[in-house]
Amino acid sequence: MSDIDSDFFEAKPVARRRGRGFGIFLFVLVGLVVVLGILAVVADLVVRTVAEDQAEKQISQQLGDAAGPVDVQIGGFSMLWQLVQGSIDQATISSAGSSGGLSFDFDVRDVPTDLSGSTGAITGTVTADSATVNGLAAVQESGGAISFGDGQVTYARDFTIPLVNTVVPVDVVATPSITSEGRVISLTPTTASLRDTSVSLDLAPFIGGYAFDVCAAQYLPQGTTLTGVAVTSSAATLDVTSPGLPISSSGIGTKGSCS
Repeated sequence: MSDIDSDFFEAKPVARRRGRGFGIFLFVLVGLVVVLGILAVVADLVVRTVAEDQAEKQISQQLGDAAGPVDVQIGGFSMLWQLVQGSIDQATISSAGSSGGLSFDFDVRDVPTDLSGSTGAITGTVTADSATVNGLAAVQESGGAISFGDGQVTYARDFTIPLVNTVVPVDVVATPSITSEGRVISLTPTTASLRDTSVSLDLAPFIGGYAFDVCAAQYLPQGTTLTGVAVTSSAATLDVTSPGLPISSSGIGTKGSCS
């Protein structure tokens, strides 16, 4: 057989296809990135859930049974990144109350993860029914229970009829408002009427004497103020704001004053 024939049947090396090898490498790399991304998301969710649970327990311990179950939702992009930065961007803290008489919902910014120092701005609402409001010392000291209506409250007072010097009960309807730079809830009477309908008497000249104030600051952490009040037949809702509060229980326990 000639040299040409032998060369014809001799196996020749096949050139490697570089494109195929690169494609496999790229596929593996993308798959690895996807898996790592999934693991990072799972880890972030786990860390976020653990942090929320721990926050709920600590807040519940500080507030006691009156607050009922506390719910904490941590916002922000990545919980792991927030932990590295040492501050939680945003958190929502809420509670429906143990008996429905008192509930709250707060938005808290810039919470230190080491639980030291103070938070950022806080805004939220506190809602209370009439039984809760009437349990406040300031209301009890005023001498009468408060009932709620749409945009107004009603409370009892005594009126001494001139000349005959007879004391009769009076129902006073008043409109609540926030005064004293957010520290006081003022009740301004709009009407007053005798409970005994058999007695006819114009109480308009005396209505101003039935106004009274409730110092809300004494029930709130120092520096916290009210920005609004709304009343329905079932409850009163207060809008609350603070530039920031200390994390410690002793700091939160320091109340404001109206003096």
